[in-house]
Amino acid sequence: MLVKEQNSIRKSWKSNKITIGLIYPNTYRVASTSLGVQLLYFLFNSWEDFICERIFKPINPRVTPYSLESQKSLREFDILAISCQFEFDYIQSIELLLKAGINPDVRMRTEDDPLVLLGGPASTANPFPVLFFPDCFFLGDLETVSDELKSALEETSKNRKLEALSLVQGIMAYSYHYTQKGEWIGNKISIPKVKSFSDTFYPLKQIIPDNVKGTKNEPILGKAYYLEASRGCSQRCNFCLVGNCRFPRTDRTFNELIKIVDQACELNDFDKFVIYASSMGENQRIGELIEYIIAKGYEISLPSLRADFLTEDLLHSLKRGKQRTLTLAPETGSEDLRFAINKRMSNDQFFTATNNAWKVGFRKLKLYLLYGFPCEGEEINNENIEFLRKIRKDYFPKGRISVSLNQMVTKSQTPFQFAPMMDIKSSKAVQKWYRHNIYKMKNITLSTSAPEWGVIQRILSLRDQRYFDTIINIAKNQNTIGNWKKILKEKNKSLEDEGQWYYNINDSLPWDPLHSVLKKKDLIQAYKKYIKIQNCVKF
Repeated sequence: MLVKEQNSIRKSWKSNKITIGLIYPNTYRVASTSLGVQLLYFLFNSWEDFICERIFKPINPRVTPYSLESQKSLREFDILAISCQFEFDYIQSIELLLKAGINPDVRMRTEDDPLVLLGGPASTANPFPVLFFPDCFFLGDLETVSDELKSALEETSKNRKLEALSLVQGIMAYSYHYTQKGEWIGNKISIPKVKSFSDTFYPLKQIIPDNVKGTKNEPILGKAYYLEASRGCSQRCNFCLVGNCRFPRTDRTFNELIKIVDQACELNDFDKFVIYASSMGENQRIGELIEYIIAKGYEISLPSLRADFLTEDLLHSLKRGKQRTLTLAPETGSEDLRFAINKRMSNDQFFTATNNAWKVGFRKLKLYLLYGFPCEGEEINNENIEFLRKIRKDYFPKGRISVSLNQMVTKSQTPFQFAPMMDIKSSKAVQKWYRHNIYKMKNITLSTSAPEWGVIQRILSLRDQRYFDTIINIAKNQNTIGNWKKILKEKNKSLEDEGQWYYNINDSLPWDPLHSVLKKKDLIQAYKKYIKIQNCVKF
């Protein structure tokens, strides 16, 4: 793959250099939008005597994976650092190692194989489904212990590296914290978290592709610079991994953001700033930041925004920054249910936001809705349709409204980890009902995904090391719903069963050995509160 890039780093391979293959288990188009890849790539390459090169999933499945910078095979690296943002990344990571001829089971690898390090939000919440995949996991924010990590990786042998890594905060290492049978033998893992961005590493130079517009390698968000305004979330919606596992939110100050913007403009050539943050809009000076960026001649792209912070002034700023689509996540059209899941926003706040967006000139609106919350009654479906109908009729009368409707997936380290999911048959019936009713509305499009994928995501989020063999088999045979059904059937299980079982609040959980900011009792308390509000009977 030949892509002209700004700021990519090519170092000469010498015997005294420590080599890191940075793996993002998706195609170049997707991987190039990852701020995590940018951060790790420039951090690792800032270390003296280290070489870091990127490895992505080839577009052609017959191509053996290789590094972009010098076309090295995975086996040629001392270390493979894998970033898994989502649970399905586990399977694609295993597929890459298999294609490279590296055993994905740490118990079968030798001293001559690369040391495999895996991190990211998915494994920070629950690493146990892929417990035997890496040599060690990194849980939490890596920047906080980067010096200790560097020192550990400078050890002379793979075994000595692993021993030193096991002493670093946030590292969970095979044979130091758990045995080949999955028995826990170490101390609890304390998960590090950035508390202030003031002294934290940030990649002022970023890799920006130059010759890919209109090709399969064009980044999803275009020729952009990625600006992290905050990390985590303080809202604690009951279903949300970020709000519970990465709590509370850490903000970058306005002055820090302005400084990064100024330096980014000097060091890079790009068209747009993409601002990464959860609960965007809570930062009281976000409007000032956008106006500052626009004054420098750049476009703006923001993720989903909170309706309760979306003022007319902010909308005008976004419009001037050439943001074309306004994205909101009401989750549900039922105000009572929304408050029950701890997303404390009224319907009127969404109506006001969409009305203001229309008046300002937005003609594209995207809404994220979920269904299948615990004890959700059929009346919620009607409330959701009425919510959409009212937005279309009274507040966003023309233009395109895109609705992304998905089944709520119960995730680890959230209050809903103690609840089952809606069964697959019922979920398909609900989707069919929505398609029929939304089809009647003018210029509203609906996207859904097969309920089976929600259940599979649940397995990867909630289960433990007993499912590792299943995950390996899927990676070897292709990640399809049919293969999941077949392999689960061989173990006398089914996707239907996987969606319906649940943990009791008194059960030991696979991730109990992890010290998170929110304690288990906090999640139980939030779950009990929801059950009481919803007047749920025992599942």
